[in-house]
Amino acid sequence: MTSSVPSEGRSASPSPHTAAVIGLAAYTRTIACTRYAKDADKAPSMDLRAELLHMSAEAVASFDHLRELATGTGVDVLAAAQPFVGTLEDFDERLRPLDWYERLTKTYLTFGLMRDFVVALAATLEAPLRDQLTEEMSADRLAAFAPAQLVPGIAEDTQLAARLGLWGRRVVGEEIGTMKRLLISAPDLASTGADADALHEALSQGATTRMRELGLRV
Repeated sequence: MTSSVPSEGRSASPSPHTAAVIGLAAYTRTIACTRYAKDADKAPSMDLRAELLHMSAEAVASFDHLRELATGTGVDVLAAAQPFVGTLEDFDERLRPLDWYERLTKTYLTFGLMRDFVVALAATLEAPLRDQLTEEMSADRLAAFAPAQLVPGIAEDTQLAARLGLWGRRVVGEEIGTMKRLLISAPDLASTGADADALHEALSQGATTRMRELGLRV
């Protein structure tokens, strides 16, 4: 996304905005760890279970990388992430998947949108922090794993495609609403004047791309 927000200048101590963006990035890795492990428990085969467990462990390693990065910028990552704890609880309560296909579709779209959101916010920071956060958020293998599992079934079963299309659109709508509310409840995320409309556009474009990659109607 091309941000309309000027890059944040460097200072001796990190701004609340910088701390909030790093904290959100770190928090997303903790919930990725938990979600991938839960999905592994529901996986229909042992190879998928093992792969998701590996990705869960990689999410822990990613959190540790972000913690090191935060320390280097003077941010206490645990304190910075704390305000975001529970962010997705209502979202998960409203959207309970009925089967493996719905579960994996939900995880794929949810964490893709989280990545887009964090990357768009990181664009308001200065390099190298901006680039380091973007690279860390882009390293998640779920982006390739989920389509590889979902696309064949969707391509072969029109009823499954229709059902997952409806489910995917619901997931996207609820998740974008959650991100919008987060900007209000955590104003430090947008304290540089981050354009809510531009953030919404970035999320919408990302969601459209992922739905089409799965072969689902947007």
